[in-house]
Amino acid sequence: MNLEERRRCLEAMTALAHREAENAAGIERVFLPLPAHRLALRPEIVVVCGSRGAGKSAFFKLLGELRTTDRIRAYLDDPRIPEATWMEAFAQSMHHPSEAILDTFAEGRGEDALRAFWMAHLLLRIAEERPGLVEPPADLQAMWTSHRGDPERWVPLAQERLGAVATGLDQVERELGKRGQMVFATYDHLDRIGTFNPLIRRRYVASLLALWLSLSNRYQKLRAKIFLREDLLDAAGLAFTDASKLRARSVSLDWDIESLYRVTVRQMAGSSPDLRAWLDEINHGLVLEAKPPVGWMPGPMPEPVQKAFADRVAGEVMGAGVTKGYTYRWIPNHLRDGQGRIVPRSVLVLFGYAAKEALQHPLESGPQLLAPRDLSVAMNETSKDRVGEISEEYTPAMRLKQLAGMVLPIPPEQVIARVGEPVEGEPPGLTRDGRAVLDELVRLGVVTIRSDGRVDMPDIYRFQFGVLRKGVVTRPR
Repeated sequence: MNLEERRRCLEAMTALAHREAENAAGIERVFLPLPAHRLALRPEIVVVCGSRGAGKSAFFKLLGELRTTDRIRAYLDDPRIPEATWMEAFAQSMHHPSEAILDTFAEGRGEDALRAFWMAHLLLRIAEERPGLVEPPADLQAMWTSHRGDPERWVPLAQERLGAVATGLDQVERELGKRGQMVFATYDHLDRIGTFNPLIRRRYVASLLALWLSLSNRYQKLRAKIFLREDLLDAAGLAFTDASKLRARSVSLDWDIESLYRVTVRQMAGSSPDLRAWLDEINHGLVLEAKPPVGWMPGPMPEPVQKAFADRVAGEVMGAGVTKGYTYRWIPNHLRDGQGRIVPRSVLVLFGYAAKEALQHPLESGPQLLAPRDLSVAMNETSKDRVGEISEEYTPAMRLKQLAGMVLPIPPEQVIARVGEPVEGEPPGLTRDGRAVLDELVRLGVVTIRSDGRVDMPDIYRFQFGVLRKGVVTRPR
């Protein structure tokens, strides 16, 4: 590999750091189907959950682009997926009111208004997407069509016509049954509601989940797929009766290490012909299969193949002395949270930023694209990216800035005292109960409680918060 070839590969690889699959054109060429995706499409599953970066929105977009059952079955290689129309019932698009408008609308209104919003919007979207399936109340449909972005105008009318709205949804179910068809209503971007008021977000989510728990018991042909962060499902579950039943109707998008390596290879292969040619030279069991029109699909990557791939990316080992270890193990070990979870976005960000670092001083010889130092330095940006994501899920996580410079593990009392205190720039009204904050951070996997009772922090968060560990530097150099 000459210098120019190496630069072309690295430049293509940098795109991994900034590529959000749900915003990418041609998502079917970079998405990696998992068994959890097939399970999520069973009719009885209502909620598809996962943490930020787990690929919920990418899956939502994939379904929206494939649309037809034949294409979805072929893509996921699962003939059991039911015949259905996939309809966007809510997302961040022009078909729906903006999140800011919804925040304003919810202030001072009861749960009946939020339920009327979800019910009417569902019925009217079905009528829009499937003409002839149902006839909503004419005055409500006219008001919604003219002012769909302003629920202030049409939700009061929906509340007055709520019986007719419910009758309309029953009509949809009956008509679908007669035709031998199904409709899946899909929901995404619910975490964008209530950006500055988590209580509003929780109310909308709880109202939607309560509605679909009821509808799922009533209907067989009209179904939902609600793409939701795990923490929002937990929070909403406290808000209505029988919410615990949703757990039996949910699937979590969890990734094992083999799948994380496979999605990295898939995205690299689809980034440029140069990277694909570089991957083809790994002759240790790495298989890339051309599957038009969905691009290059990697075969199984058991541990020996993971090692062969990582060795060719950045060499066999990372570190020196007591911290020396195999590269293929170093990567997941540094990206794993306190619950043992790794999201694909963190892996892609790590490789993308490592390529950006390598472009500043590319290797002059050998097949590797990166030096071990490039991966180490890229952990800074990867940690920063992940802390930003988790702080959106749980704002008090930023209080861990108070631990900067401390050497972990430490007794929990020291952490409780610090995370109970506000930090500069946090929104008003956050709890000052340090114990509650610590418990939530443990649940989220941001910190861990060791067997001796002391508090520790995984590397994926430790670097950004400037926390030390005995014998290890704060930030990799």
